[in-house]
Amino acid sequence: MGSDGNMLMEFLQDMNGVRWLVVGVVLLLLEVVTGTTYILWPAIAALILGFVVFILPILGWEMQLLLFFLLSTGLMFVGHKYIRPKMKGGEPSDLNDRARSMIGMRVKAINDFDTGRGRVQVGDTQWRASMDNGDAKAGDELRVVSVKGTTLTVEPYTG
Repeated sequence: MGSDGNMLMEFLQDMNGVRWLVVGVVLLLLEVVTGTTYILWPAIAALILGFVVFILPILGWEMQLLLFFLLSTGLMFVGHKYIRPKMKGGEPSDLNDRARSMIGMRVKAINDFDTGRGRVQVGDTQWRASMDNGDAKAGDELRVVSVKGTTLTVEPYTG
């Protein structure tokens, strides 16, 4: 263990800006492979520290490790609290949710509705439909209000 401990100490004592930048790039590559954002913050900290060590080359390895720890911790806190939620935010997409994409769509009644129930044409497919108020006649234009399972809730289309 003596020679391994000496190699680690030599590596730490010889830390400079270039080594910190290499560590940062390696961590960024690991982040790209994993895609978790957990490695992103230490990678950014290592890159920042690489530039700081170029500017202040007199920092000892102990101070460099302390700064790396503080930067990583601070970036991780800020990243998870403020940045990561915005990365996952945005409007929900209807891309893979056909039912949700039909809401607001104009459809045509295929047959006369009986007690608020009937069928409508959506594209080239027929769907079961229900109306909360009134009945529709065959050929009436309707608007999809909601989708419950395989039944569309519709209302008269008012253009």
